[in-house]
Amino acid sequence: MHHFKKLLFITILLFSWTSDATTRKILFIGNSYTYTNSMPAMLQSLAAAMGDTLVFSQSDPGGYTFEEHCSYAPTISLIFSQQWDMVVLQEQSELPSFSPSQVDTQVYPYAHKLDSMIRTNDSCTQTMFMMTWGHADGDRANCAIYPFICTYDGMQLRLRESYLQMTKDNNAIVAPVGAAWKVVRDSFPSIGLYQSDNVHPALTGSYLQTCVLYSSIFHKRTTGSSYLGGVLSADAAILQHIADKVTMDSLIQWQQYGHYPYAGFSYSLSANTVTFIAGNPIVANNEWTFGDGAHNTASDPVHTYSSSGSYITSHTVSNSCFTETQTGTVHIGMTGINNVGHSSMLKVAEQGSNISFISVGNDPFDQMNVYNMDGRNIGHYIFKNNKVIINLPPGIYIYRAFSLYGDLVSGKLSVNY
Repeated sequence: MHHFKKLLFITILLFSWTSDATTRKILFIGNSYTYTNSMPAMLQSLAAAMGDTLVFSQSDPGGYTFEEHCSYAPTISLIFSQQWDMVVLQEQSELPSFSPSQVDTQVYPYAHKLDSMIRTNDSCTQTMFMMTWGHADGDRANCAIYPFICTYDGMQLRLRESYLQMTKDNNAIVAPVGAAWKVVRDSFPSIGLYQSDNVHPALTGSYLQTCVLYSSIFHKRTTGSSYLGGVLSADAAILQHIADKVTMDSLIQWQQYGHYPYAGFSYSLSANTVTFIAGNPIVANNEWTFGDGAHNTASDPVHTYSSSGSYITSHTVSNSCFTETQTGTVHIGMTGINNVGHSSMLKVAEQGSNISFISVGNDPFDQMNVYNMDGRNIGHYIFKNNKVIINLPPGIYIYRAFSLYGDLVSGKLSVNY
């Protein structure tokens, strides 16, 4: 007896997020890594292009450390000058990459002291650490003392470890600029992120920094933004995409601490019944509207729609300090892959026991993830000659294909034998 695989497409999950216009008051405390290329002003312009408002001040003398900021009158004055939504802390470029014992004494105590001042001024202010990037060739000046940082990769790893530790120790959040920087270096080495000193950011580096900070603060993707910050449009598109992927696809890692809630959500579908899954790791009040007149206040509600159609669903999270709303469209009872939006860009077919995904758009998809219904990523695939061929056991899956230029299509499929 022959057993044939039956591939049934259940629905297309094309989320086009919208969010309320947001105003955030931000204080930047750092040094030249913050002020180079007038990065805070770049961030303000990007926010404006995205419909949001950034009000900022900065204290960033060249080369300053957290220890120096702790006794620097202009920094202390700014911290206590008003109620800030967020204070972004950026340490001197080398110190967090030093040995753990040295960071224990030269960095962590002063990060905590700054955070304590911020909380004393206003308990609602959220401290955010800005993870920096390794020098292009490692820290040559201190290589002999601590060989681990003789290379970029070693230095970047130590920076990541130290910033994540500061985030955890101070119940804060982190903007993963250094993590995005590494992806660009590894995947697009032709995009030069450094100035000629191999330390400070070129305009492209500051633009990447800007995109990561925007997504970290406003919880929105930058892909497709009209603000390019003087960067070539092709490079800007790549930098936007990588900043979005590193920041938004792992937001629960970067913002698992603190009290800054996130309203984004995903969902799984069985017939007309939808299970909504909040992406917010912070304890907060929830308010859902499902687009059919129904409401719910559960964290991960289950809702059954009475008929097929597209429903605008909103999720609002709030606590005593912050409120955020995000909205997405849920598609019920829409079968086939050519019914919705960009789905014509991706063809899906059976080839014997395999399933093939064929990219046919003008900007071909280059990567795809497949998830099981528990949300676990069970496979990451690279398109070769615009095609991915996989073999899946019986079950229900979510696939998500994306291109370098921000195109995204997701779908849900059931595989039976």
